[in-house]
This record gives sequence, structure tokens and C-alpha cells, in this order.
Amino acid sequence: MKLVIDASNIIVESGGFIHLKKILENFNNKKIEVLCVLASKETINRLKINNKKIKFFTHNYLNKGSRFHLALWRLFYLNRFLKKINCSILFILGGYFFLKKYPTIIIIQNLLPLMKNPDYHERYRTKIKNFILKNLYKFSVARSEGVIFLSKYSKEFFKKYTTPKIVIPHGIEKQFYYKKNIRNKKKSKFEILYVSKRETYKNHLNIVYGFHHVLKDGINARLTLVGCRDSDYSKSKLFNSIKIINDKFPASIIVKKLEKHKNIHKIYRKYDLHVFVSLCESFGIIILETIASSLPIITSNFPVFREILGKNTLYFNAKNPMSIFKTIKKYKTQSNLKMQNTKKLFKISKKYSWKNTSDKTFNFIYKNFKNEKNI
Repeated sequence: MKLVIDASNIIVESGGFIHLKKILENFNNKKIEVLCVLASKETINRLKINNKKIKFFTHNYLNKGSRFHLALWRLFYLNRFLKKINCSILFILGGYFFLKKYPTIIIIQNLLPLMKNPDYHERYRTKIKNFILKNLYKFSVARSEGVIFLSKYSKEFFKKYTTPKIVIPHGIEKQFYYKKNIRNKKKSKFEILYVSKRETYKNHLNIVYGFHHVLKDGINARLTLVGCRDSDYSKSKLFNSIKIINDKFPASIIVKKLEKHKNIHKIYRKYDLHVFVSLCESFGIIILETIASSLPIITSNFPVFREILGKNTLYFNAKNPMSIFKTIKKYKTQSNLKMQNTKKLFKISKKYSWKNTSDKTFNFIYKNFKNEKNI
């Protein structure tokens, strides 16, 4: 059996990239003789996979970096390439396809196109893109041999389809596991963290507004935003809002570029609380990394986060800065609750393994390929 993974949509350092890298590193399925990965040169070079059963291929259109060329690749070149390398079954990481000529498994890692009446602002072109993607997902789910979801919440959007489905969450890398004593600092600042790229659904403005209430309440704290200092940051409303607050409370909000993923585990160990205010996630790999790092976390009241964290944290209304402030203050003042929850979440983190994610993924693919052959 020759499995081909279409990784043409992968962006380096994204959650999708990490997912691909870890399932390939842990690939050990004896029933799959050859595994071929189709991706850009940059993705292939950054994966650094050393496994004789895994072969990498690229194409000129996969290195252009545009949606137009990726669409051309999937429409006109993908199936030709699959025929050329004698594909048995195709695994598509982008979640959709146009023309299907081979048994196909898909994984849906983007929840944004499925959200009805989202709580965050979307540009008109983004709405059009998500509308198209939503319908491509439906088309592809109905015609595929199997679908992988990262969460039960994601799976619910497609419950009416009879296509075989499975929930396989992300795993956690070993370097994130870190046991430490959780206690409030009496003299130094209470260090708050939010790790995320600057996108509207990531909700940076509301955490800044909520943190402003923290400062006005007299709490000695500092907020660090890791990931939102991009090329357009200085022209954004977020930049202006932070400047106004920092003028009144000097150096109270720090903004940093996104670190390389291999360095993220060191960041978590420097802070007292992670406030995750995102309004939509298909799973939340950052949340897993946080709880494995013994960093206390509070999150927005989004179903996927409840699925991971259960009753072991505090949740807030992410659209309401006052709710964010009150929840931060509660965790700041109730240290016993914070310590108990963090210890429970550290134990929960042990359930998530990239080896399990990889094994379940390739077993599911092989099982449905076998079922397809027997029909």
C-alpha cells in the first residue's frame, strides 16, 4: 500500500505544520509500505524527517505561495501526479478536494468556515472565502472514505453524514512537560501571557481592554502578547490601544514577535498565568502545551476549550473585557484554586501523545482503505 499525503496547504510553524511533523516522526505502520508527502520545498526542508519509508515530492505550483496556484495544483496536477507515483490512497491535510479519483481520507483542522454568526469581525473577502470552504468541506466529507476531526465539537458539524469519522486530537511534545510550584509572587509583577498570531478571532483587543481594568484596579501586573507583532501591527487599532495604556501605565503591555515553535516551551516557564481569549479554535495545541508546562490557564467559554479542560479552570465571556478582568483577578487572589486546577490539568496533559495521534491516524487510514478494497 502506498499512502500519499497532500500537504500543499501547510504553513511552516503553524499548528498544521506541527501536526504533520509529529505524525511523520512517529510513523511506524508496517501495513503502509511507502508514504509519500507532497509539499513545498520550505515545508520539506523544515520537516527534517529521516525515515526510509517516507519520500518527499514537490512541484513548481507548490512553491508559488498563492491560493491561485494551489487551486491549479489540486484541479489539474494532483491526480496526474498521483497516477505517476502509483498512489493507493490519498490523505488530504487541507480538508477538501475538487476531483476525486483515488480513495481519499481528509482531516478538517480549520473551524472558521463552519462558524455561524461568528462573534468576531470578518472582512467581506474572508466571508466569501469561508463560505466557499464550508461548501467544499461538505462536498469532500460526503465523498471521502473517512474524515479525521481534532475535537468532538468539530465532528458535530458533520453528524448527518454517514462517512466514517474519528476524533484524533493533537499530542504534546516532551519538552513542554514541566512540573513547578504554582504560587503568587508577593513583590514582583504578576506576569500574564497570551500566545497567538494577530487575527480578528484571536481577540487581542478585548484582552488588552480587560487588562486595562486589571491595572486600574491597582494590581501589579504585566501583559505580554507573543505573536501579534507582524508587519502591519504598527498601523492597527491594537497598537494604538496599547500605546494609550502604556502612556498611563509605562511598560505594562509588551508585544513580541512569534517565537519559533522549538523555543515556545521556554516562554511558558516565565509566566504566572496564560489568558487564552480566542473566539474559535478547532482544538488548541497552545492550550495543551500550556497545561503540560504547569502554567495556570484561563480561557474563553468556547466548547472546544471545555472539551479539553473540563471543570479544571475558570472561563470568561471573551467578548466582555470586564469578564476577562474579573476572571484574572479571581485567579490572582485565589491561589489555592489556581494551584489545584493546574495540578489536575498537568495530569490531564499526560493523556495526549503524538505517538497515539500518529498511530490512530495511520490505523484509521489503513482500515478505511482496506474497507474500500473489500467493497
